[in-house]
Amino acid sequence: MRFTRHGRHDPINFNARRQAAFARKQQRERDRYPLFAEHVAAEQHSPDEEFARRQRRSDNLERTTRSLHARIWREKRAVYFSLAAELRAEIRTKWLAWTGPTTPFYFAYIVDMVSGEAARRAEASRANMLAVRRRVLAMMPEQAALEIA
Repeated sequence: MRFTRHGRHDPINFNARRQAAFARKQQRERDRYPLFAEHVAAEQHSPDEEFARRQRRSDNLERTTRSLHARIWREKRAVYFSLAAELRAEIRTKWLAWTGPTTPFYFAYIVDMVSGEAARRAEASRANMLAVRRRVLAMMPEQAALEIA
């Protein structure tokens, strides 16, 4: 199976331009409340702390994104290998002819369409929506027939 490997994030580039923008942001926060400028300044953090915070967020995003991609890839490959040989051949043909990005989400799309899982989910969603509508309509008071005077 062909796929595009999910790349690693580069370290945060907290250069002089970004540091200056961060300093301007902090100055705007202090200027917003001139009577409490020293209190606002005490609540603000240093550029080094901001850099560390941004790097942690970037690392966390990378970790969760990579784990999501891996989970989807593993789940849909398991579904793929559980299907009959003719359905696997159809999926393989469509996947090899696919001209879009070769990410796990597009592979999942093809597997779900060929296996019928997408249609089953859509039908379950329609049935659920119909049940919700019926419950809402049952809770609404009925309007009495309008009488002509």
